[in-house]
Amino acid sequence: MPASSLSPFVRPLAGVSLLVLAACGGGGDTGTVTTAGDGAWRITPDGFGPLKVGMTVTDAATAVGGAFTLAANATPECGYAEWAAAPAGVRVMIVRDTVVRIEVTGPGVATAGEARVGDNEGRINSMYAGQTLIAPHKYTSGKYIIVTPPADTMHRMVFETDGQKVTEFRSGRMPEVEYTERCG
Repeated sequence: MPASSLSPFVRPLAGVSLLVLAACGGGGDTGTVTTAGDGAWRITPDGFGPLKVGMTVTDAATAVGGAFTLAANATPECGYAEWAAAPAGVRVMIVRDTVVRIEVTGPGVATAGEARVGDNEGRINSMYAGQTLIAPHKYTSGKYIIVTPPADTMHRMVFETDGQKVTEFRSGRMPEVEYTERCG
């Protein structure tokens, strides 16, 4: 599909199989999460602990055991959840009442493999050997390390780096997980 016929919210990133979502601001939520099992939820390509990509906002509220709603300033096309118990640096993107991606901007939350903000690129590449695609960052001298789990065509994890260390990462479904910009 030519770029000119795409929605004004989405356009392809030249030379890379990433998509871009028009930025429309927004801020993050902070708080703490009550977790089960080993005491900590982990980011996986399809979610964050019991919070799974594909859930409705209502189902997500049940999964996290508390208040979880679409932010008042969000549009139905793309917005973020208001989640009082979210760990610092975690945001949840919602598109048309559906959880589509989890974003992590701080070191307090890890993937199932223990990858975190602050890890070096080599550790991420080694951890996910054979599953990564490296692309230049659209805005910085860093990179995108895109992890595609084996036998999963719908979910990804995308690590953004400054050229050496992970500055943030996200997980979710295609195509939203590969949007390089956020929504409101």
